[in-house]
Amino acid sequence: MEYDVRPVLYFLLSLILVFGVSVLGGLVPLWGRLTHRGMQVTLSFVAGIMVSVSLFDLLPHAFEMHAHGEGEHQEAIVPVLMWVVAGFLSIFLLERFICFHHHDPPCEEADHEHGHDTTWLGALAGLCIHGLLAGIALGGAWAGGDSAWMAILLAIILHKPFDGLALGTLMSAAGQSRTRRHLMNLAYGTVTPVGAIIGSMGLGDGGTLTAAALAFAAGLFLCIALSDLLPELQFHRHDRLLLSFALLLGLSLGWAAGEVVDHGHHEEALQEQDHHDDHSMLLHDAVLNRSISG
Repeated sequence: MEYDVRPVLYFLLSLILVFGVSVLGGLVPLWGRLTHRGMQVTLSFVAGIMVSVSLFDLLPHAFEMHAHGEGEHQEAIVPVLMWVVAGFLSIFLLERFICFHHHDPPCEEADHEHGHDTTWLGALAGLCIHGLLAGIALGGAWAGGDSAWMAILLAIILHKPFDGLALGTLMSAAGQSRTRRHLMNLAYGTVTPVGAIIGSMGLGDGGTLTAAALAFAAGLFLCIALSDLLPELQFHRHDRLLLSFALLLGLSLGWAAGEVVDHGHHEEALQEQDHHDDHSMLLHDAVLNRSISG
């Protein structure tokens, strides 16, 4: 029986992609400035995708996995939602005590009193824990064999550049050297891939543990998205149509991406089932012919 190396290859490629976008985000402060308005429009779009992925992709998959595909979702509601709350609180408490979620460009930082006043070391600690948790959820979902790991990957790669940008911005404001900023940017880029490798170990049961990883990721992404959206709600009334459109566009694309992934996964499952049925039929015919000949 041949071993299919494609899932492992896809997983490794996803880790390289996560590392690449994180490093890319960290390089932005070295290349130029990103306006506060441009940042908020992009964050609204990404937040829409993260909310959509959490509610329309991760949560349904978590309920299905916890119920083991038997349709008994009633008993799965409370355990799955408990993991959602755990994911939400993990980011909320990190922000409460470490205050790492910083997404203001340096040129406008002083004009926004609602922005976070934090050091780059504190931001680094919070971002590392946040990135590690996201990676563990990604690796757990992949190991469980559920197609929702691609939704987690989508949310991570879209938001990861902003985390790298935040770290680079704070280090720049603190007067850190370019060499140190490059080294720290590269080191931070490895955090989520390391978490994904950790998460891929021991979570391949395709059941309760995988459901927990998906639900935890849903709560985590919901908190991240809301923390990007809510603080700016009353500070951009002049851009409310543009920001609302960006949010709705993100929600729509997140939903559409989930539908495409689920459809492809369903078609693949049907093809595998047809192949299994054909093999069983051939085996049955062979046994029947042998019995008749005997």
